[in-house]
Amino acid sequence: MPKIATIGDVNVDLIARIDKMPDLGKQVITKDFQVHGGGCSANFALQCARLGMDIQLFGKVGDDVFGTYVLVELDDNKVNTKNVRLTEKKTGVTVALVQGIERSFVTFRGENASYNIGDIDLANIEADIVHLPSYFLLDGLRYDYAHMIDLLHGAGIKVSFDTGWDPRGFTKETVDPIFDILPKVDVFLPNIDESRKILGNDKLSPEDAAKIFLDMGVEVAAIKMGKDGCYVASGSYAEFIPSFKVPVVDTTGAGDTFNAGFISAYSYGRSLKDCARIGAATAGLKVGGVGWTKYPTRQNVNKFLEDNGHKGL
Repeated sequence: MPKIATIGDVNVDLIARIDKMPDLGKQVITKDFQVHGGGCSANFALQCARLGMDIQLFGKVGDDVFGTYVLVELDDNKVNTKNVRLTEKKTGVTVALVQGIERSFVTFRGENASYNIGDIDLANIEADIVHLPSYFLLDGLRYDYAHMIDLLHGAGIKVSFDTGWDPRGFTKETVDPIFDILPKVDVFLPNIDESRKILGNDKLSPEDAAKIFLDMGVEVAAIKMGKDGCYVASGSYAEFIPSFKVPVVDTTGAGDTFNAGFISAYSYGRSLKDCARIGAATAGLKVGGVGWTKYPTRQNVNKFLEDNGHKGL
């Protein structure tokens, strides 16, 4: 079986469903409140594990109630957490406010903000591909990604990368280092809005964005467009892959579950079309519920794909 690792953020999500945002100094009542594990790297790891993959997680949490909770959840789902560092500081927390199917986030990065290359024992990585998400949230790693990817490539390990959204507004300081990283990336998995912000053009089509990324040196670009599907391109292939029409309850984590489905299939050497379809099916099943308990299993994904006339993972 192929092996996957991910290096990045681990935190807890506190999710409240509301009808509207409270006015300043005012209060609203939530319809529901849930606690789940979160963080793009942890989300990706858990989804890979539920797809039956051999997955290592590298990250950093506080030795507190939130850190204990998230590690127990990951361990119970067969994620290898031996390389998640425990400290005396605080675990990251995201408060998600959900209105209908849309959501807004307030994030305390905790130990994710201080996580750096000195915290990572690269010799412990046993993987065919390493996934690097949440670039904009991991300040301690920002200027070491390019060097880290060189080290991983030197060990024969491929790299996938997903910057995520920049809460600072895609400033020159945060965006510029990306242009040193992208030429080294095997698989780049941004969404269309992130792609446009990184490239400084809010009108770019997914086709044009993918071409620019490929011209920079990216081997595979998969531009996610939510319910509108995904555009996947390499030097020899390019195609739009539609999403599946599914009931939507909560889109939190959809991008991470897409990435997990895509990279799981990619690690098996599947075609890029199959990778995108498996990613779309994984995300499509996840958005039918809230939190990690709704992340689909390999059996769920394969049945869904077979029911829709496609080959499973």
